[in-house]
Amino acid sequence: MRAFGLFLGILLFALLLGAAVAYPAFRLASHIGPWPFHRVAGRVAMLILATELIWYCRHLNLENRADFGYGLPWRRFLGLCLIWGAIGMATGASGAAFLLGGGLRVAVAGFSPGVATFARLLAVGLGSGIAVALVEETVMRGALQTAVQRESGPWAAVALITPLFAALHFFAKATIAPQELGPGSGFELLVRSFAPLAHPAAVLDSFLAWLAVGLILSLTRVLTGNIAVAIGLHGGWVVVLRMLQVGTVRGPTPSVWVGRFDGLLGYWLLPWAAAIGLALWFTRRAWVPYARAPSRSSL
Repeated sequence: MRAFGLFLGILLFALLLGAAVAYPAFRLASHIGPWPFHRVAGRVAMLILATELIWYCRHLNLENRADFGYGLPWRRFLGLCLIWGAIGMATGASGAAFLLGGGLRVAVAGFSPGVATFARLLAVGLGSGIAVALVEETVMRGALQTAVQRESGPWAAVALITPLFAALHFFAKATIAPQELGPGSGFELLVRSFAPLAHPAAVLDSFLAWLAVGLILSLTRVLTGNIAVAIGLHGGWVVVLRMLQVGTVRGPTPSVWVGRFDGLLGYWLLPWAAAIGLALWFTRRAWVPYARAPSRSSL
């Protein structure tokens, strides 16, 4: 538990320090590009946390690439990322088909279907998918899961990390109108980001959706000892999610299947995730041996 508590401490410090410097950083960034405040604040907090993680990893003796989930030979690691990225996109597309087919998401105004449009959406999705999967999996299923697992075992690590993974997806999703920005806006954004968690009934569907995704990704780390499969699946899912965010909007008819928080995730994701998780578990003898990292002694 010490490793997990220490991570929570540096995370809280990063969020508070990031909130303190978010507005000055936004003013500086405004001379470069028209980025919204919540995105600048989120990137600042991530940079601070990344700096803290260097100390965290050294303090807990996370020293080699296997400790970060990169224990496979690089060629096999990259191959697995690509294979499971394709699987992630395919399974994500099944969820997208449900949302689009049921009218839960509809094309944005002025949407013109075609090869050029699809290519543009795919490029946006791939950029987000690669970046998000690499960062989040290296930190959550890589360094943090290794540190907690050493102290408390693999399943305790999964039980601790998965709810944190879900809760952090609420950060920097809130917005503040430009005319309302001021020196204290970083702290206001922090409060607005996590305020929905004070009303569980309003965000339970989205929280459970992220929880289910986190469980699947952590399961692959436990079974394989590395994060290649997790990076692939996570990246593939984000590609589809990002394409939906850019190319569609919430449908006109409210539905219990889609959450109110972002109009994308919701209860529909629970049977979807259960099917994927069960398929991974019951077929583990077919895919785990090739995906499993070698022992530390052979690295």
